[in-house]
Amino acid sequence: MILDAFVRRCMTILADFVQGEVSIMLKVKDDLQKLQRRLERIRGFLENAERKRHEDSNISNWVRELKDIMYDADDIIDLCIIEGSKLPESHQSVSVVCHPFPSFSCFSCMKFRHEIGNRIRDLNNRLKEIVEDRSALPKLEYTNQDVRVSGVNPRQTFPIEVNSDVVGTQIEEATQGVVDSLVKEDKQKCWILGIVGMGGIGKTTLASNIYNDKRVKENFPIRVWVCVSKDFSEIKLLKQIIRGADGDYGQAETKAELIPKLSSVLSKRFIIVLDDIWEAKVWEDLLRHPLESATASGRIVITTRDKNVATNTSALVHHIDKMDGDAGWELLCKKVFKDDEKEEMFDLKEIGIKIVEKCDGLPLAIKAIAGVLRLKNRTGMEWNNVLGSDAWSMSQLQTELPGALFLSYEDLSSDLKQCFLFCSLYPEDCTIYRDDLVQYWLAEGFVKPQGDTLLEDLAEDYYKELICRNLLRPDSYYADESRCTMHDLLRSLALFLMGDEGAFVGHEKICNTNPLTKLRRLSISNAGEMLEIPDAVKKQKCLRTLIVSNSSRAKIDEHELGRLGQLRVLDLTDTGLESLPDSIGNLLHLRYLDLDRTNVKNLPESIGRLQNLQTLSLSDCKSLHTLPKAITSLCNLRCLRLKKTPLSHLPKGIGKLRNLIYLKGFVVGDDGVEQDQGCDLEELQSLYQLRVLQIDRLERSRAGASALANSRFLRRLFLCWQPPEAENYQSRCAEDAIQKVNKICNDLSPPSNLEYLFFSNFFGSGFPGWLMSSSLGASFPHLAFLILDNCRSCPQLPPLGLLPQLRFLRISGADAILRIGSELLGWRASVVTAFPRLEYLELNHMRNWKEWSLGMGEEVGDDEIRGASKLLPRLKDLVLKNCPALIALPEGLGRATNLQELCILGAHNLREIKNLPSLTDNLYIWENPRLERVSNLPMLKFLRIENCPMLEQVENLDKLQYLALEHPSAVQGPSEIPTGHSPECLQDVSNNF
Repeated sequence: MILDAFVRRCMTILADFVQGEVSIMLKVKDDLQKLQRRLERIRGFLENAERKRHEDSNISNWVRELKDIMYDADDIIDLCIIEGSKLPESHQSVSVVCHPFPSFSCFSCMKFRHEIGNRIRDLNNRLKEIVEDRSALPKLEYTNQDVRVSGVNPRQTFPIEVNSDVVGTQIEEATQGVVDSLVKEDKQKCWILGIVGMGGIGKTTLASNIYNDKRVKENFPIRVWVCVSKDFSEIKLLKQIIRGADGDYGQAETKAELIPKLSSVLSKRFIIVLDDIWEAKVWEDLLRHPLESATASGRIVITTRDKNVATNTSALVHHIDKMDGDAGWELLCKKVFKDDEKEEMFDLKEIGIKIVEKCDGLPLAIKAIAGVLRLKNRTGMEWNNVLGSDAWSMSQLQTELPGALFLSYEDLSSDLKQCFLFCSLYPEDCTIYRDDLVQYWLAEGFVKPQGDTLLEDLAEDYYKELICRNLLRPDSYYADESRCTMHDLLRSLALFLMGDEGAFVGHEKICNTNPLTKLRRLSISNAGEMLEIPDAVKKQKCLRTLIVSNSSRAKIDEHELGRLGQLRVLDLTDTGLESLPDSIGNLLHLRYLDLDRTNVKNLPESIGRLQNLQTLSLSDCKSLHTLPKAITSLCNLRCLRLKKTPLSHLPKGIGKLRNLIYLKGFVVGDDGVEQDQGCDLEELQSLYQLRVLQIDRLERSRAGASALANSRFLRRLFLCWQPPEAENYQSRCAEDAIQKVNKICNDLSPPSNLEYLFFSNFFGSGFPGWLMSSSLGASFPHLAFLILDNCRSCPQLPPLGLLPQLRFLRISGADAILRIGSELLGWRASVVTAFPRLEYLELNHMRNWKEWSLGMGEEVGDDEIRGASKLLPRLKDLVLKNCPALIALPEGLGRATNLQELCILGAHNLREIKNLPSLTDNLYIWENPRLERVSNLPMLKFLRIENCPMLEQVENLDKLQYLALEHPSAVQGPSEIPTGHSPECLQDVSNNF
């Protein structure tokens, strides 16, 4: 918690609360106003105090004591608001929460008034001592209280370049040299390359370059990447490698069971990257035997800070040196400037070079400083201020933490600082999910309200700014930046700055937790065989956040839970929890409760007392089949996650949860449920704040009209029917059932704000009218992601080419589709550009699809495309999987001028792939038994062919650099390519049979 942000938040709540009648009826209004005045007197010293507490023990003690007061104040105000909710509505202030139970006059109870009054007066006395403390306050400077705002404009996005860290020739030369060694034939079955260097120097960047190199992809059919880290779990690591190699470990849970499975799954040549290894025993004691005894040969790449770790694994060592000045400046420019800012870049080069020198050649430090400079004015004064900041030389930092990282932290607003610090509670190298992180921040009160802007939107802006500042790194696989990681050095910085307010501990450190320390946040990971929370944790009665992860046997009993009465966040994901005790209802401050992937069988009715609860997550709880009626009383609930949990129904009254923003797993009730229990679609009409909605078992619905009419803010919508395999498909496809499904789906008609639409297992006779409309583009001008999954009975696809913002499209399991033609482009409308922004297109498991045309009629050739002057101008990736009846690719595909990668798997009747002049990077062809010819791909660089026994011709691939042939093929290598057609630039051929 950052003191000035916390005090500011408390003062805002106080100002609202003292204006209401609750404070008067409690007879605490005067005491609360006195508290306000004293907080106002010290506000100006707080920002300076946070910085100086690391350098002066008196200030550190002063800050710690003031934080204790503020935490207590927050708890007291929370209790007052909860009690105020029991008043009749006319007596409530705008700040109180709702209450589900009959109101009763708590405030006539002298005992309660006496207790709450005494606690507030005690706060005032403690605060008075703080204000009068002459040991700390005189050392602090009073600063202007103009609140620093976020540097990111609301709703602004920042494209993250996958290779934006690669500059100069140093890393490219290193990559090519290492790849040369890896791919060459070697008698040694399994050998190791160790990439060694200090933290933040670019070990992972180099390893990633190697892992994604085309020759590595070509030579190693099995590629696996795992992060090991300090507190690794042997079982989890073995499972990750098996899963990464497309294996299945089934029910195996021990080393003895998993090691043979690992050896057997590595049946083809493999490369495994073990990122961030701290101990050689990972190889010697765990992985050496299964990898050396695997059927195929392989290569192991490890990254480590410790050269001894590499040498102890008998690795060939590659040491990474610091960046030189030119490369460092290039990296800084790449992260700060846009392409059209060359003049500003030149003007600031002299100062920029000095800043780079202060970063001491560490890429991580340069990127962190770039994140600071990116959001500042492009002036010499601003850059000189950064260069001259005393944050570079913060004396209390651990030696391995560059001053540049502390400077990047100091540049954050107070609100953003506490959000950054919270990220350190995740395990090292852990994937961070944006939606989870946003809900954590909200539960802790870290997000400052701004007008009518949704708190979740503000929190997402915080998340984007941390990414923009290079303090979090997004996973490039997800275009919406919904997942990220935190570099271990930045995590170490955050843990250091959090001090004794928070801790992240592994199993071996849990029992050493100091019971005298007032921990506010505790994250426990890899608890191994821990069966219950240790005594050292139970004594931490001030905890506001408790997260237990990767601890499948850990449990928490009723008495332990009752001791943690100040909790705001309780996350027991993947623990051995089987039941939730009644005492959960006593956690009145609780905002976030996560029981994902636990064995919980039921929830107690007492959960309805959690009137502050904002997030309830019950995803993938396989033993949970019903929810208590009390769920409908949680009227401050903003996020309810029930995905993959086999609920028979939801209790009637979910529509009363009018603050819901996120609802995944809205199960529609059926005839087997009592009329007063199950929910139908009309419950959604009152949930007008929804941004994310997933509806399951839609075939059960009795009505669909107007269900989404009020959901004008909806952005992501998942519409799901029961998979045919789960029940008798023939009976479900009776004519009356189909007509019912058609009507319900037609009536749903989502709002125009929609950005993401997922259609799953729809068995109607055709897509709904709102999706088949010729004005589709006008109806959904923001739709960017669309998935049509297993819609078996729809004979024609919608005119999706009309959607102006569509970037991602996947269609799978559309069994009734025999032909795809110009209807997909929207040929009845006046189309200027079909699919103007589409970047990724996947057509999967289309078993009856035979013909593909991109024209107005059946004709092909130059006249084929008459409905659109441009076609797929931004398409980068095209994937065709398991389309066995497809005869040919459309001629019009050659007009996709930005096509980079084409993957074709299981197109059994496809005879040729030709005339794709813009296809530049990769062509992967698997399991296409009738393919005879690959030709006229003049820009293609990489070609991989596997199990295509009839292939005879590969010609006119002028730019081809790498050719990989796997298993039977009539073409055996470049000597088989017709004379005059073998590309001069061909560098490498792999031929494996």
